[in-house]
Amino acid sequence: MSLIYASTFTDALTRLTQAEAGAAMQAALRFAADPRGNGLQMHRIERADGFWSARVNRDLRIILHKHDGATLLAYVGHHDDAYAWAERKRLVPHERTGAMQFVEVPVVAGAAYEHAAPQPAMQPSTKGQGAPSFPFEELTDDQLLDVGVPRDWLQPVRETQEADLSDLLDRLPAEAAEALLDHATGGRIEDHVAVKAPEGDPFAHPDAQRRFRTVENLDELKAALEFPWEKWTVFLHPAQRALVERDWSGPVRVGGTAGTGKTIVALHRAVFIARSDAAARVLLTTFSKPLARLLAAKRDILIEAEPDLRERVAVSSLDQAAHELHKGWFGQATMATGNQIRAFIRQARDAGLGGQFTPEFLFEEWEELVDAWDVVDADSYADLPRLGRRVRLGSRQREAAWAVFEFIRQRLKERKLITWPQLYSRLTERLQQGATLPCTHIVVDEAQDLSVVQARFLAAAGSGQPDALFFAGDIGQRIFHLPFSWARLGLDIRGRSHRLKVNYRTSHQIRSAADRLLPSVIVDADGEEETRRGTISVFEGPRPEVVLLADEEAEQRAVADFLRRRRAEGVVAREIGVLVRSQGQLGRARSAVKVAGESVEGEDAVAVRTMHEAKGLEFRAVAVMACDEDVLPDPARLAGIGDMAEMEAAYETERHLLYVACTRARDHLLVTAIAPGSEFLEDLN
Repeated sequence: MSLIYASTFTDALTRLTQAEAGAAMQAALRFAADPRGNGLQMHRIERADGFWSARVNRDLRIILHKHDGATLLAYVGHHDDAYAWAERKRLVPHERTGAMQFVEVPVVAGAAYEHAAPQPAMQPSTKGQGAPSFPFEELTDDQLLDVGVPRDWLQPVRETQEADLSDLLDRLPAEAAEALLDHATGGRIEDHVAVKAPEGDPFAHPDAQRRFRTVENLDELKAALEFPWEKWTVFLHPAQRALVERDWSGPVRVGGTAGTGKTIVALHRAVFIARSDAAARVLLTTFSKPLARLLAAKRDILIEAEPDLRERVAVSSLDQAAHELHKGWFGQATMATGNQIRAFIRQARDAGLGGQFTPEFLFEEWEELVDAWDVVDADSYADLPRLGRRVRLGSRQREAAWAVFEFIRQRLKERKLITWPQLYSRLTERLQQGATLPCTHIVVDEAQDLSVVQARFLAAAGSGQPDALFFAGDIGQRIFHLPFSWARLGLDIRGRSHRLKVNYRTSHQIRSAADRLLPSVIVDADGEEETRRGTISVFEGPRPEVVLLADEEAEQRAVADFLRRRRAEGVVAREIGVLVRSQGQLGRARSAVKVAGESVEGEDAVAVRTMHEAKGLEFRAVAVMACDEDVLPDPARLAGIGDMAEMEAAYETERHLLYVACTRARDHLLVTAIAPGSEFLEDLN
């Protein structure tokens, strides 16, 4: 007998108390060890064909389904809830796609369904004014069946009003819900025609794979059940799976707005490569150590039942991996700090170098252009592209500035210091001379924040290997570096750039509001377009709150009230983030958390972060504080800008930063400011 567990089972586990969930998991493991169910008091559910009940304790029941020699862990809940769930469900392959589905039996006026549990029929909506809108009334039976709508639901779908859309989508199989949501928001339903399953196992269909998984042994089941909140590591959307498992002819980039599963795809891609080739050694990497730690934890969840893969899927930040590689090839590197560079600039200015340029301008020019590109001579500096920087310098101005940069380079050499760009340049040169890396494949998450020298290094690392490089990232979330051409550096992803459209992490309301902060189409330096149109969220939520307050004390009370309400709804502290623009506003955030009676210390506390530090993180609820007009955009960043084009680039980056902060939220978002607030807040309303 084979054992299958369903996403509905892991969903149900999250709604139980910790003690109840633990008891349910132990019962599931006992059943896996002894499929006869000894001690679980199994009973057939008379009003639910194929469903059985297994006793966990006096009140909790596991719902099983037996089908062609396979037993499926379908649901768990309190006695009446569990039985009612089973009586509303049928487990059947879709008549057209062949994908196995849990189908909820609809209640339709005038129709009798033997297993339909008592529940209200969909009634005409009273929301809004004027004639009701029926977004699916023109769709034919064939169109609906082609995207996975069960036949019993053809009539209810066409009779659903726009205001009742969320309720409808909650009741349909995921592939059908996504197709209908796209159609209702302006997309083409023809883009979602499901793959037809070959004759055979209906659980093997790509759409079935997102909700069902066959487990081979107790260890694999234990690994899956211990991490119900992380079910995404098991259930991949078919569009995501196709990108993960495809053979590529060169570097590939997977894009999409925040929450569309780019990190999921990167994680699965790394594990897929290791599973497919025993000789493969994969580096799964990102831009920061905290994000690398999160990736490592998720990798461990995904490969819990395959411990041998852990050594072949290494996870670290790209800088950390590069530093270790440099140590092996050249010896330990002593990295220069920003304060040291600023001191060298002051020394150069004291020596009469730099003309009329301010120390701040020279530092930014060094950080964003000269060091970023590892420029080694004046001629290369003159030819340097100034995308994003954009301040035009005459020949004499360049000469004056270069005198300072040459001074810095000499000081670094004298003190045996090295910058990160110089380190990457050394590694790149060694690779070009024929050195080999300890890994065969590199998968990069948050790739939009790669620096120039990192991109150049990766191009050298993947040279001549068509499947060696895989990137995941969103141009709209670029907040750390100026734009530059990937193709010029050897990373040509043209024709291999793909976009995810289905948002699993962020509610429709939060995503829609955040998207208004950015242009609908963003073009990268190679001319590749990334559109935000057509993205859909698979769940609804409350509208984001944007609140302007009279003073900091009032803001703290508003944020504290938001936190208390979320905690009262069952959101645990570590699933809440409070974010601010810069270090200078962290005190305001910590005070608000303390007013709410919450701690700001420890892994299980409310997370208080700057917007930059929150990059790549996610929370069920987020408060973005201190979005004042003199905080966002950052006045210190704007103060030294005298060129309009550069000012526009700076504003664009600040908008990206607020977008990143807002899209860390899954269900609830509060944005606060001292009145009148940042000009960006108008776009959120």
